[in-house]
Amino acid sequence: MPRAFFTAVILYSLNLGTSFALGVGEEAPACDSANSLATEKFSAQSYRGKVLLVDFWATWCPPCKKSMPFLNRIRNALSAKGFEVVAINVDENSGEAQAYLTQNPVDYPQFFDPSGGCPETYSVKAMPSSYLIDKSGKVRMIHLGFRDEDKPELERSIAGLLTE
Repeated sequence: MPRAFFTAVILYSLNLGTSFALGVGEEAPACDSANSLATEKFSAQSYRGKVLLVDFWATWCPPCKKSMPFLNRIRNALSAKGFEVVAINVDENSGEAQAYLTQNPVDYPQFFDPSGGCPETYSVKAMPSSYLIDKSGKVRMIHLGFRDEDKPELERSIAGLLTE
């Protein structure tokens, strides 16, 4: 009897965790724990009317670093059409991220969340994780990792949302 009870509790808790996972088609949440250097809090709602890519990254993640020049290029090419990239760094020491960005600057807004609250809110499962959000604030695509082969798919998805 105790074994069946504990099995049921474990299965329920596993199901409970997935029931709160952010998914495609859901409203992009705000993150009270992610701050810019100016202590501005991140809120996807403040980007309503734009297509937004929220990118979670860390300095210890080589694919994260590899994605940044691509994200910077596509953001600069499409910003006049209503596209924006926002990055949320998850390093425990945000000073490391700031030092990295000094050496490797990008033009898009950076937020820092050493507490890990925002990645939890967004149900981040891998690094990097990108969330493509439409003009109405809904998550339309979740992209895990980054490889050169991913670029065309990301570009097509962004272009498609810009025309909606």
